[in-house]
Amino acid sequence: MSNLWQQIWEKRTLQPQHAITLDTLIALDGFDSGAGKINPADWQEYTRRISDKLGLKSGGSVFEVGCGAGAFLYALRQQHSLKVGGLDYAAGLIEAAQQAMPDGDFQAQSAQTMATEPQYDFVIANSVFHYFDEAMAAQVFQAMWQKARVGVAILDIPHAATKEACEHARRDALSIAEYEEKYRGLHHTYYTPEWFSQQLPTKPQQVFESCVPNYAQSQYRFSVIFTKRLHG
Repeated sequence: MSNLWQQIWEKRTLQPQHAITLDTLIALDGFDSGAGKINPADWQEYTRRISDKLGLKSGGSVFEVGCGAGAFLYALRQQHSLKVGGLDYAAGLIEAAQQAMPDGDFQAQSAQTMATEPQYDFVIANSVFHYFDEAMAAQVFQAMWQKARVGVAILDIPHAATKEACEHARRDALSIAEYEEKYRGLHHTYYTPEWFSQQLPTKPQQVFESCVPNYAQSQYRFSVIFTKRLHG
């Protein structure tokens, strides 16, 4: 992962004047401007759709790789009573997640150092894999699979087939100066669904287009869910 990306995320912290709300957590997690902006109502609908696809129920557990301030887990817990945990290398964001969900298990560490124990029902990564190169992505994906009791979900992945169009959209969403300031030296990794299938001996049970309502990036993103066994 680019050190420049890490520097950007480590600058994001919960300020004393900010209340713990879903809106605040979404903003801390970077979904607050340009082509990546998502409002709270759409975010709640997005997490509801993913919850349905996973078959989440109260009493279950979810661990998130690259959880940031915890906006995704926080929204899931507005729907179900869940045990949650997560990791992120940005200590300020992990501090926000801990404040938002004091009973959660949150660690400030890099994804490739993730322990495979304790296990959780589902291990997810939302809008994170594009920060990894393919070697790191493969390592993290394998660790996620080992940590999951039921299944793994990799969400909001940039599709290699739409790379050119996606890059144009990112540029068009900002002024030239804003784009240069935001993305200079910062690169995204693009994937195909087949790449994920090649990493595991099982096929993904679900491959689908990004399902975030009113999200400018949806047309360039896809998600995969791999399941070990039926959940119920």
